[in-house]
Order: sequence, then structure tokens, then C-alpha cells
Amino acid sequence: MARVFRPKKTTGTIKVFAFIAVAVVVVCLVYWGLGSLSTNQSDRERQIAEDAIVKASVQCYALESQFPTGLAYLEENYGLSLDHDKYVYHYRSIGSNMMPEIKVFPKTGGGA
Repeated sequence: MARVFRPKKTTGTIKVFAFIAVAVVVVCLVYWGLGSLSTNQSDRERQIAEDAIVKASVQCYALESQFPTGLAYLEENYGLSLDHDKYVYHYRSIGSNMMPEIKVFPKTGGGA
């Protein structure tokens, strides 16, 4: 009588657990990737807003030989459009002939 090699029967349980583990890893990677994209997009939008303020300030200086004293002047006279619901703007005039401090911060939830 010849011996026939038969592999051990494995239950489908191991395969199911392996599939679930791979699926969980894939879902986590997709979630992490989307979070990174969202963060990068927010940073990019904030930087665009900051660059727009700098550009409008420099344009004002080029035309009027002085930097504006505030953002309201840029909004009224240079068409600068700011999203006050989304960002907090820091604009500090140092002097009429010196570039002002310009920073844009995203508003956070909550608040006082």
C-alpha cells in the first residue's frame, strides 16, 4: 500500500483572520493618508492667505511709498479679501517704511 501525502487541513479561520488584519491595515493607511492631505491643504490655504496680505502690502508701499497701518485699509483700497471666519490675522505695523509683521493662524474650535 502506497502512502499518499496529504497536507494538513487548515481551517478557514486563519485565512479569515489574515484577511481582517490586512483590511484593518489598509483602512488605517487610507485614514492616515486622508488626514495628511487635509492637513497639507489647510497649511497651503493659510500660506496663500498670508502671501496675499504680503503682496497687497508691498503693492501699497510701491504705489503710496508707505505700508498700510492695518488690514482694513488693504481690504477697502486694494481688493484684499480675507476669510475672518476661518483665520485669525496678525498684522502689526512697525513703521510706514518698514514691512509689517504678518501672520495668519487658523481658528480652532471651541473658544471662549
